[in-house]
Amino acid sequence: MKKILLASLLSATFLAGCSQPDPLHDAMESMGNNFKALKKAESIDEKKNILKQFKQQLDVAKMQKIRPEDQETFDEGMEKLVNQVNLVIAQVEAGQVENLQMQLKKLGEIRKEYHELLEVK
Repeated sequence: MKKILLASLLSATFLAGCSQPDPLHDAMESMGNNFKALKKAESIDEKKNILKQFKQQLDVAKMQKIRPEDQETFDEGMEKLVNQVNLVIAQVEAGQVENLQMQLKKLGEIRKEYHELLEVK
């Protein structure tokens, strides 16, 4: 009986550990979804709302800690991403959406560069 109870407790502990949320993963997933939605958004108000959500998730992501040997590269990439997102937000707030696709492309390039540097799959 003790073995069954111990096995059940270990299984429950393992499953609980596996099911805990990962703020960085969740933020990155949301940012990816918002990025795709932003590219498809047609109205300025829709773009503003999506950018607001993107920025919120970016703020969560940049506060996360990763492996110490990768933290500096991660922080550098987050800073570049924040700067580029702020440019996009300012552009949309000013109603200047004619160059938005080019700015979004830069966001995508930053993501790709740092995913490669950090070996993110």
